[in-house]
Amino acid sequence: MNFFSQQPAEESAYSRIYSEVKRLVGLEVENARLMATEKLTLLLGRIALVAVCFVVSTTALIFLSMSAADFLLQGLPARWTYLIIAAFYILIIVIAASFRRQLIIDPIARFISRVLLDPPTPEVKETSVTLTSNTVSEEE
Repeated sequence: MNFFSQQPAEESAYSRIYSEVKRLVGLEVENARLMATEKLTLLLGRIALVAVCFVVSTTALIFLSMSAADFLLQGLPARWTYLIIAAFYILIIVIAASFRRQLIIDPIARFISRVLLDPPTPEVKETSVTLTSNTVSEEE
């Protein structure tokens, strides 16, 4: 008889634990969604900014090249002018290829790691400790 009298109390404890675990999993999923949304927003915002800057700087570079060609045409033949400008761009490409790790790969890796792998803020730690202590006190 003693076993049967304790069973409803154990079932209610198990159902309470199950509901708390279910609630915790739901909160963790919601937290993951919010964090993914935040990080995706930061990443897509940076990609959009880089794309706009690339288009504007390419246009500016074209106009600067045309003005440099006009300036050089005053003292040099057209063939030499365009060769000088082409050599300048080839030099920029060689420098960028030589220092691609420092100029391209490392900044991208730092940004992505900062966005995706940032440590939790102190507020989140305090909240998790508070939730844990409240859960323990409710079970007691």
